[in-house]
Amino acid sequence: MALATVEKINILASKKYQHDILEVLQNTGQVEIEQNSLTELHKNSVAEKIAELDYQLAGVKFSLDFLAHYDTAKKSLAEKIDPKINLSPTELRLTLEKFDYPDRTKEIEEIESGINEASSVIAKLAAEKQLLTPWIALNFVLNRKRLPKSFTLACLVVPQNSYADCISTLEKKLPLTDLQRISQDKNEVLATLLYRPTDDSTVSELMTEFGIKTVDLPDLQTTVDDRLREINQKIELSESRIEKLQKEARRLAGNQHELKITYDYLVWQREKMLALEKTAGTKHTFSLVAWVDKSVIVELEKSLKKITDDFVIEAVPITEDDNVPIIFKNSWARPFEAVTGVYGAPMYHEPDPTPWLAPFFILFFGLCLTDAGYGIILALLALLGKKIIKPTGTTAKMFTVMVYGGIVTFFAGAAVGGWFGIVIDDLPIDWLKNALVSVRLIDPVKEPIKMLIFSLILGIIQVIVGILVSMWWKIKHKNYVSAVLDSGLWLYFILSILFWASTKLGFVSFAGAKYLVWAGALAMIATQGRQNKNPILKVATGILSLYGLVGYLSDVLSYSRLLALGLATGIIAMVINLIAALTIEMVPYVGYVIAIFILIGGHTFNIGINALGAFIHSSRLQFVEFFPKFMEGGGRNFVPLQKESKYVRLVNK
Repeated sequence: MALATVEKINILASKKYQHDILEVLQNTGQVEIEQNSLTELHKNSVAEKIAELDYQLAGVKFSLDFLAHYDTAKKSLAEKIDPKINLSPTELRLTLEKFDYPDRTKEIEEIESGINEASSVIAKLAAEKQLLTPWIALNFVLNRKRLPKSFTLACLVVPQNSYADCISTLEKKLPLTDLQRISQDKNEVLATLLYRPTDDSTVSELMTEFGIKTVDLPDLQTTVDDRLREINQKIELSESRIEKLQKEARRLAGNQHELKITYDYLVWQREKMLALEKTAGTKHTFSLVAWVDKSVIVELEKSLKKITDDFVIEAVPITEDDNVPIIFKNSWARPFEAVTGVYGAPMYHEPDPTPWLAPFFILFFGLCLTDAGYGIILALLALLGKKIIKPTGTTAKMFTVMVYGGIVTFFAGAAVGGWFGIVIDDLPIDWLKNALVSVRLIDPVKEPIKMLIFSLILGIIQVIVGILVSMWWKIKHKNYVSAVLDSGLWLYFILSILFWASTKLGFVSFAGAKYLVWAGALAMIATQGRQNKNPILKVATGILSLYGLVGYLSDVLSYSRLLALGLATGIIAMVINLIAALTIEMVPYVGYVIAIFILIGGHTFNIGINALGAFIHSSRLQFVEFFPKFMEGGGRNFVPLQKESKYVRLVNK
């Protein structure tokens, strides 16, 4: 129930075993390698290997991304939920030995290049086809290079209502021209104009006057009609080529698992090379500096001895400049490390908050959701998710937290009478109504003040626990002065105020309760400014320290959100039931069917949105109100060299 004792070690071994040792470290996943400050002799060669692996990874990733568009194979529900490939180390090795991934990636790149090339040809031909099609009636070969130099040919688009005037003007101003109509529609006339280059300025004036546009048609070796046939044939050939290449891509897409295995393998090799880049050594030796859980060093030595006895593991002193990583080491509270991880990690010299937050978090989660029916569904869904998806790491922990959350929600919901938003007092079945009422301890809708008081009491308890944790940690590390004068004195002061308040409310009778409060206040004034040498500043700082009560009061009031979120869940559930009931009454025949959809959809949404809210707000109470009492956070998580995979799951068969 604490953080692991982390040691800084140096592994010194013969250089010929460096890759084997790194492989062992990567397989165990128990060592975080740190940059070695010694002279590195292999840096350039390692950098070249990393660059080579980056290139290979890019090729494999491109191949997988490309084939994903052509993967038409039907996958089972189990494959969709858990797409990872289960492989033993032996199967992994055999697959890599048989599969020539450079040839496969090259083949896929050629397919992609061929498809792009053919698509580019089709796009270019289609643009030319679109340009030429309106001129299909042109009955001569359009090739300006064959014209005499004394003439110029222009292809024109003339507005239909200007065509007659255009002909008339040309006959008057430029008799040595030839305007031929090629085709027309109700708006435009396509025509060719043969004229002398010396008349360029006059032709330009006429085009502007009559709103004529020119079309830049390409020079052809055949008529437009023949060129269009040729274009259609080339498009068909390119489309046929694309279809053939796509068929080949679909064939390869149905067998991607070798590429996926290769991708993960290359990632592992790259991570190993990055680790090697951090090591140092001489011509015959290599050394690496690493962080490791002290309890696994013996096991690590046994693993390395399977390779060679020619190595040494020695402890390295930890200095103030070292950023020591954090390794959580919990038993029953292990799943709740996922909640702590949302906040971050504690500093190495701080306590692990996980076992302290676990009971409060899960209780608050249940009180925020407060529906027994929702709790059952949440727990079952989380269990089903763990069974089907088989999550690992933080995701697996989060699923387990949701299982616990569903169970606690069931009991919390039963205690407040929350059952899918049903008003249990109105149930027509007497034995069921009596059974549910008998386990209900409080109705938060009718008695919200009692629920509010209960929430605030929980807040007071957690705040006091936070102060106790702080005091315990200081005593454990022999910081007795701060434990007594800071944590201990605040604890006494708060408890004395609570005791005095209980006498005022008539719960207990003690005439001197207010003097206990005054004694606490005076002690605070006398001690909280002790760091100041100036006596006036000491007193002033002590008086100002009493303002900390406002912070504690604010923290406690934050726990009122437990009431608000619990009420929101129940009331929304009741509204969903009401809408479904009204639908049955107002919609004939199909009202029951619609009501079923409303109930399923509404309650599913309510579970989802309020489970999210319960998680967020329960976490906030830990992070904002609880953690600051005994920790600052800002630590660094342990990041071991290990085989993290995207597609493969290594298993022992």
